[in-house]
Amino acid sequence: MRNASLHTRVSILKVALQLFLKKGYKDVSYQDLIKETGLSKGAIYHHFKSKEDLLVSTFEFLLEAANQSAGMEPEKEIKDIKSFKKIFIDSKKGQFKGVQKLLGTKILKFNKLLFFLEAISENIKLRKITTELLKQEIIFLEKCFIRLKKHTNLLKGKDPAVLAESLFLMLQGTELLLFFVNNSGQEEDFIKMYNKTLDEFFKII
Repeated sequence: MRNASLHTRVSILKVALQLFLKKGYKDVSYQDLIKETGLSKGAIYHHFKSKEDLLVSTFEFLLEAANQSAGMEPEKEIKDIKSFKKIFIDSKKGQFKGVQKLLGTKILKFNKLLFFLEAISENIKLRKITTELLKQEIIFLEKCFIRLKKHTNLLKGKDPAVLAESLFLMLQGTELLLFFVNNSGQEEDFIKMYNKTLDEFFKII
């Protein structure tokens, strides 16, 4: 029974995510959810107390699927810049794989990105969730730099926390540029960009 309930909850989340991306949060109705899930309104309410609760849960579900750095151990795997790049790129490939599995598409188009930006800007809970996720990414990068510092003189005198924040901001900037300028959601384009940005960053420091 518990597994059946969990399966129903996940099914609702997947349908809700697709609807939110297609129509935008404000234009999705319970009738849309009922039609696409085949469930009654009461059955949906059983899992989610409100439409806002469903939105927040959908974001948490998506971010959990995309959080591929959680199980990685940079303390064990990083010995040099090459291994640093590998674990970072592997984490990003995992994120793409997780998101693609939920979205069922190879390209996350610009209009779909707007849904995320709109939802986050209008919902305090989502801003907190996003902030926490960004902190986790910075912490992951800091662990990578701490490990790298132990194995090379390249980072002598450098603060791993500062390096992590600097690289994170640099990556965020190039990600947005790729999305807004090239309107690209292709994994290979982002992986190429990550490799180039990492190379440039290590030349700078």
